[in-house]
Amino acid sequence: MGGHRRKPAGPATRRRRRLGGARAGTLALALLTASCSAPVRPEQPAAPPPTPPAVEIPADGSSLRSLGFSNGPVTAFSVPNDVVVTTRVDQPTGVTAVFTQPAATEVADYLVRTLPKTGFVVTSQATADASLTFTGYGWSGSFTGTGDSSAVVLKP
Repeated sequence: MGGHRRKPAGPATRRRRRLGGARAGTLALALLTASCSAPVRPEQPAAPPPTPPAVEIPADGSSLRSLGFSNGPVTAFSVPNDVVVTTRVDQPTGVTAVFTQPAATEVADYLVRTLPKTGFVVTSQATADASLTFTGYGWSGSFTGTGDSSAVVLKP
């Protein structure tokens, strides 16, 4: 049967095939390396706002720092001297303090009176339910309470 046989490739043809394959491999490796060489930047948490400068805390108040907090506007935010802190969260991402004394209305009155003097801006206030919101030193805060129970939350 008269099948047609392929003539074996000579040395020059084999060398071209090898070089062509090597070039294709080198090109693929270069493309793969280029596409993978972009620097990977892990997400970094936002740095907490800087600690505010020391302000004059009213004589009837205690700063967060004096209450043992290390995060938040520790030298500028204060509460009445006679607060009883029953629960606390002290983290760079948020500060929470729950009080059982004095009455929520007394704490709210203190905050309304002292926040503007210590560099904060009261953004809303509801006297009927002893709640308010405020901002200052890169932090936003809220206070709410009823009866003898109240809480303040600060977020950067």
